[in-house]
This record gives sequence, structure tokens and C-alpha cells, in this order.
Amino acid sequence: PAQFVGESNIFNPASNVKILGPGTIGLSSHHGIHGNENQHVLIKKVKFQHFEVAAVSMNNVDRLKIKGCKIIKNRHDVPILGMFSAAKFIRPYGKVLKDSGFQMPLRGVLTSAADVYDRLVDSINNVYDDVMKFGTIQKDLHQSEFELFHNEPGVVDGPCYAFLVHGKGPAVGDFGFELSSNRNNTSSIVVIKSNKIRNIKCWVNEIPAAIENNKVMNDARGAVFQFIRSTDNAPIAMESDGTYRGNVVADMQIMVAKAIKDGVIEDSPQHQTVVNSIDETIIGWASTSDSSYVPKYRCNGDSMHHVNKGITVIRVDDAVGFRIEKNVIKSVSNLSLAPFDNCYDYNRGTHFVREDGSTTLQQGPNIRGISVAATTGFHNDRFVRSLITENKMLDFSSIYADSIVGIDVQNRCDSIEIRDNAVDLHGDIGEDPGDAYFALRVQAQKNQNSENFSILFDNNNFSEEIELLSILDSQSKNAKLDSVKQTLSHVSRCPSKTMKTEWEVGSNPGGCPFGFKNNMS
Repeated sequence: PAQFVGESNIFNPASNVKILGPGTIGLSSHHGIHGNENQHVLIKKVKFQHFEVAAVSMNNVDRLKIKGCKIIKNRHDVPILGMFSAAKFIRPYGKVLKDSGFQMPLRGVLTSAADVYDRLVDSINNVYDDVMKFGTIQKDLHQSEFELFHNEPGVVDGPCYAFLVHGKGPAVGDFGFELSSNRNNTSSIVVIKSNKIRNIKCWVNEIPAAIENNKVMNDARGAVFQFIRSTDNAPIAMESDGTYRGNVVADMQIMVAKAIKDGVIEDSPQHQTVVNSIDETIIGWASTSDSSYVPKYRCNGDSMHHVNKGITVIRVDDAVGFRIEKNVIKSVSNLSLAPFDNCYDYNRGTHFVREDGSTTLQQGPNIRGISVAATTGFHNDRFVRSLITENKMLDFSSIYADSIVGIDVQNRCDSIEIRDNAVDLHGDIGEDPGDAYFALRVQAQKNQNSENFSILFDNNNFSEEIELLSILDSQSKNAKLDSVKQTLSHVSRCPSKTMKTEWEVGSNPGGCPFGFKNNMS
């Protein structure tokens, strides 16, 4: 079923679903397979290609198995940016204003909604015609559309995945922080096994989102009102001197915001208005020709201000019991440019916490091969740890990444065993503590509702180092190092000076297939 179902509609999630190959699920502007609150789902021997966001995305699923599937590549010829969806979604509101004869000043000139609407529709049609005929927007024919909507990297301009498993609701925030005690809100018994995944590419187009009264300025459908382009600071809706420049999308967003404030457009199922946050400050500024505005930008969000997370090939969040095993992940490229640097603050959804408590990491250029967050083991007749085993990962690249991680264990996790994995993210990198590559990164804390806290790893073949950011099973800071010793087992081929089954905390074993980077103090 669709994610967003109105209150008057009956929600009937599918159960006992089998999607069996041989067969191909091809071109999709979002997910190859998407589901919510499903039970007993088997996806087996299916080939996926040309999806934009994920091959499979499941929220709040019980008993999911994805086995023996092949991902040839995600889509590598995406012609337009997310801004184009903002144009299409705001169009119906413009039709209401055109039919009502609405008008208001823009750039100091009284402007009719009919004029703005017609220009918006012409622009949408120009893009559609070019893409259907040529594959991309033609700059020589439609320069303004090219500047506003053209997608130069040619891959989806937001976070992307191969397989995404999440708790209840859409996965638009950051990685799960703490497992819900309400099992109706979590996924459970997830198996992702023996899949071959390659040629995953995307880039995150970071959208600097202006804030007023601590609110991001977004339109009636949740699209961010875009002032400048983060990649080169080029003007979108604002000139370099701070005056309103506008464009076919921004003009309509301003008009709709003004009409909502004036009561011309009222909230309805067809024209929802409650998420509009473009306020009088922005409307007043856009109405004039000479007023200068200095935005305060909130960073680490995409065109809908979803949290930027880069690429996560296999992601499991908010789950009780999982097995990720015998998967091959190869050739993953994040084409994101350097993060925007004129930030007032950062997307409030960020959960990534370092030792100093900061949550200001801009994650757009990052890559994670396998990420688990807010998870625990299986709770059946007997307790069994979740498992990450016999996976192979190689050839990951991102020029501007803060971190490129093979296996990432994040936030409040417990009861995970990591063994017999082979990770070689970049053949000529090796154990360089100063680079962005980590075979395994553990940033884990005990789930508050769990009596079991153990993250064990053994017999892995890691070409890059391990990073331990924070591992806590106690409220006491003094318990950190003891907690690490008690709960983490090292690779058996790398004995410490004390016990063969434990790390010597703070040391670098040396001579092992990986190094050890300790950031705890």
C-alpha cells in the first residue's frame, strides 16, 4: 500500500507475498519494491536495475527474506533534479489561484497568478519534451529550465540504497537511534542473503534551507524554498546582493504561501496547506525589488529536507532479529561534491553523535556498505544474536566523504555477531588511520529495554581499520573501557597482549588484516 493514506481510507497491508524470479524489475523513479506493515514477504531470484532510490524498501515488516537477487545497477541517466517534483506538486495550487484571479507584488511589480501559472506549466512542458526527445534538457533551447532542473551527475540527487528495512513510517530522518519498546512499530525477523549488488551510484544535492523562527522555509507540499545552489553558490531565488531573483517555481511557492496566509487557499485533501512554513518575512522580501535578505541556512538536508545520509547499500533499522549474510557488494560510488560550508545549524533529524556530543556531521558524501541501527537479536523461544556474516565488499569511492564504512553499527544496538566477512573498500588504501575508510565502525549503546548487550566479531578479513566511537552499557563515563572489553571480541587471528578473546583497549594490534583506531578518551 501507499505510505501516505488519508484518514478516510482503509489501510490493508499485504501479507504472505512471494515475488519470485527469474524476472526483472526495471525503471522506477523511486523504489523497485516498496511496502508498509507487510508480513511474510519473500523476494527471491529477482533482478533489479534502473531504480533511483532503492531496489527494495520495506517499513515495519515482519518476516522478510530477500534471497538470491541481483542488482545490476541503479539508474545512471536521471535527467532532472528534485526541484522538478517541486514544480509539479505546486502546480495544482497555482491553478486554483489562476482561476480565482489572485495577484500580488513580486519584485515590486503587481503580478497575476495566471501569468506565474502559465510560465510554470510552459517550463514543465519544455522539460518533459526535451527529456522525452533528447534524454536531457537542452541548454540551447531552454536555458532557464536547464539552470533550474538539469541534473549534471545523472544519478538520483539524494540518499540511495539497495535494500532498506526500517520501522514504522517513512525512512526520511536519520538512522534509527533507539529501538521502540512497541513491537508494532518495529521490523522483525529480516533475512538478506546471497544477493549480488553492484554499480550503485548517487549524489546528494545538499539544499541550504533558510530558517525563520527556527523553522525551515518549505512550501505547501514540503519542498524546500531554494535560495542558492550549494555546489557553487549560484543564485536560484536570491541574487548575490540578497534581493529576490525568483524563478518559475519560487514565484509560485511565494504566491501560494501568500494565498494560504490570506485564506484564499484552505486546507483540504486535494490542497494540503499545514506543512507550508514560508512566512511573512520571506513573502514580504519577495514582494519588493530592493529589499536585501540574509538567510540563516540549515544544512544536511535534501530538496525535501530529508536527512542526508549518502549511500547505504544494505540498511536495517528498528529491527528485532536480522541475518545479513553471503552478500557481495561491489563498485559503489558517491558522486557528491563538498558539503556546503555557510551553515547556521544542521538538520535536526541528525542522530550521529560523536564523543563531544556534536551532531553537526554533513553526511551527503558518505558511504556505508552495511548499516544496522537501533536493532537487537531474535526474541523467539530462546534469545539468538543477530548476524552479519560472510559478506564481501570491495571498491567503494567518494572524493569528499567524511567516512566510507564497510560495516557500520550505530546508536542503540545490541546482540550482534559479526564474523567471516571480507572487506576491501579500496585496494591501495590499507590501514591508514588518517583516511576516511573503515572496514568496521562501532558506535553503539545498549538498548534501554534490553538485558543483553554484546557486539562480537571474529575471523573477519578487513583491509581497513576499525573505529570505535562510543560503546556504552552504563550511564557512567568511567564504565566505557570496561564495557568495551566485556562486550567486543576481536578477530581470532589478532591476539592481544592479554586474552585471546578480547581487545586490549587503546592498542593497535599490528600485523593483522586491519588496524584499530580508538577515539575514546
